[in-house]
Amino acid sequence: MIEEKRILVIKLQAYNSLSSSNMRMLAMMKGLDELGFKMDLLCTPVSAVTHINDMSDYGFLDKVSIITTAQNTSYEKLVTGAENKKSIKYVVLPLLRKIYHKFSLYTGSKRIAKKLTLKMLPHKEYEYVISVSDPKISQIALLTLLSKGLKCGKVIEYWGDPLTGDITQKALYPKCFIRREERKFLRKADKIVYTSPFTLEMEQKLHPKYASRMIFVPTANAFVKIYPEHENDIFVVGYYGAYNSTIRNILPLYQAFDELIGRAKLFLVGDSDLQLESTQNVEIRPRGVVKDLEEITDLYVCVLNSSGTQIPGKLYHNASTNKPILVILDGDRRERMKEYLESFNRFIICQNDKESIISAINSIIENKAVYEPCKLLDPVTIANKIIE
Repeated sequence: MIEEKRILVIKLQAYNSLSSSNMRMLAMMKGLDELGFKMDLLCTPVSAVTHINDMSDYGFLDKVSIITTAQNTSYEKLVTGAENKKSIKYVVLPLLRKIYHKFSLYTGSKRIAKKLTLKMLPHKEYEYVISVSDPKISQIALLTLLSKGLKCGKVIEYWGDPLTGDITQKALYPKCFIRREERKFLRKADKIVYTSPFTLEMEQKLHPKYASRMIFVPTANAFVKIYPEHENDIFVVGYYGAYNSTIRNILPLYQAFDELIGRAKLFLVGDSDLQLESTQNVEIRPRGVVKDLEEITDLYVCVLNSSGTQIPGKLYHNASTNKPILVILDGDRRERMKEYLESFNRFIICQNDKESIISAINSIIENKAVYEPCKLLDPVTIANKIIE
């Protein structure tokens, strides 16, 4: 008999890794916990290259049964020592990654996803099973467990980037092949959840047979954060997240601070393929926990993607605070995205050019408006929408 109020969450990434998709999953799980659900989480162990998140606020995880897969030992051996610039791995690994992504639709180990067994799980039947991507091998793990007899009342696929429309996808396969691959997952779901209304619209057109199962739900705020008032010597602006040049154009923001010397300072923290240099009022840092920086930040910045239908998760996460958020529009859907974002009555919006950014930041400094966390993104509200 299927046990009510018990959920299996599948996400083949370390649950404590520092990623936007992990924050989205944890926010959903917090909502499910408050709704009274018992949860099992199937994830991967921490790897040698995992960026660890600060988990001190996620006390509800003490009630979650966390099951880890086998370690991807081949990958561990490959990347260990690769950070040493004198090592041959430092030179070879980027090339191997490039080749791998040309011939694979997935990050992570498909082999591990396909070798999962029901013996790993504390229960064999659940009211709901929710597979969370990214990484997309989470959907392969779902199919594997269903094929081996996993029982559940409802199967929910919770997608970040879709498979066909993923702008980070570098594989050489034709779109028709990728669509067929995507449909292998979609046909197994009772409900398919996307995090952007524009992704939902695209996916319904690509896969009309499954359109009625698809919904859009914005990313929840895991925790409301009310920061006390503080006084910086200079106005502090924070961009915290990846900014690979193929996905987001960070240069207008970077260049805007040439004109804001003595008035504002930018912290640019995250992974990138660009080799930007710190300047008098721009500090470049690698990816890492930014909790201390968030305390002193006066303004969050989110740059939208240069193309595609997705909206960066950090936009929603930042909306859980009482700080202003500047959203820099980009991409061929920028005007429709502007209309959507204005519906929250929470974001300040400008175009992705140097002059617009300077004007917006100067206006924010001068106006000093008061903001509140966005109540529309409450974890319980979002979790209810996912499972209702």
